[in-house]
Amino acid sequence: MRRTRIVATIGPSSDDDKTLLSLLRAGVNVCRLNYSHGEPEQKTELYQRIRQLETEIGQPTCILADLPGPKLRLGEFDGIHVLTMKKKVELHCGVEYMENASNKQLPVQYAGLSAELKKGDPVLLSDGLIRLKVLSSPGEPGGIVTCRIQDGGPISSRKGINVPGTMVDLPAIGPKDELALEHALDSGADLIAVSYVRSAEDLQPAIDAIGQRKLSTWVIAKIEHPMALDHLDEILANCDAVMVARGDLGVEIPLEEVPIAQQKIIDSALELGMPVIVATQMLETMTVNPRPTRAEVSDISTAIRQGATGVMLSGETASGKYPVESVQTMARIAQSTEQGLESSNLKPESATKYQVHSGGCSCRC
Repeated sequence: MRRTRIVATIGPSSDDDKTLLSLLRAGVNVCRLNYSHGEPEQKTELYQRIRQLETEIGQPTCILADLPGPKLRLGEFDGIHVLTMKKKVELHCGVEYMENASNKQLPVQYAGLSAELKKGDPVLLSDGLIRLKVLSSPGEPGGIVTCRIQDGGPISSRKGINVPGTMVDLPAIGPKDELALEHALDSGADLIAVSYVRSAEDLQPAIDAIGQRKLSTWVIAKIEHPMALDHLDEILANCDAVMVARGDLGVEIPLEEVPIAQQKIIDSALELGMPVIVATQMLETMTVNPRPTRAEVSDISTAIRQGATGVMLSGETASGKYPVESVQTMARIAQSTEQGLESSNLKPESATKYQVHSGGCSCRC
């Protein structure tokens, strides 16, 4: 039996009954519902259908509700615009929707960003694929930040924004998160993932909400901010599981430091006997191709050998062309890696890592 748990994000490519059933049969242990997209009420039916399919096939399946967190995002606009290197672009802060968005002006949901950015600051869009440098900022909320495009590319609505080195004054769980949390708990989520955790204090609203309802729902701390690495011990002491969220982490810290951070998080979690999920771009190629790269196969295997008890698929299953094949591929890699670990002469510390939570988490998955 495969011990490594597979987490699959459910989205437009996978939210119909036929595909959901195929995902569960292919080896999905945890269905992740991303509350960053859509309204909470739109997920009510999805909870019900996952539970129904779970009963039909007799396979325990956890539901993970991933809260939006204080993630900066562009506002809504139509179409795709291509930002050109060396050109200027204006970021209109505090704008939810911009009818006349273009490669010269874009909306930003968070009004306070124009108060916090200053000349020379970097601004990264779309997981760091597009890089801007601030030329001017008004120093007050709701203003226009003018930037120079250093690395261009296509940009679409609601893409993420990262501002490395700038302290953004947003709570870990804001009004949108509170609505998502309430909906998730009322709908029967097994796991709550708190995004952009910076300290143990950021976990408290979720812990309190679960306690008030007298539920046994797990709290997962997503490590994707440099401050979380500095407060890792206190964060782990206040959650049930941890996620290495490499997408934003790889934008907030230098890319070459991500593997070191991943190992540190895994080691720290396993010392406490705590499950740890490694996430982001594990089979990114399979969003458009039927087969992974050798590097992706090695990445999954390495995470498991390091001691990860779970591995996660994001866009691969949410919006990719090959959601079921992605799960099947991940399951084969995990099983092969586990067999290799069992048959090889492991060092004692590696053997100890591999045995931690080998039976899965206590939240049924």
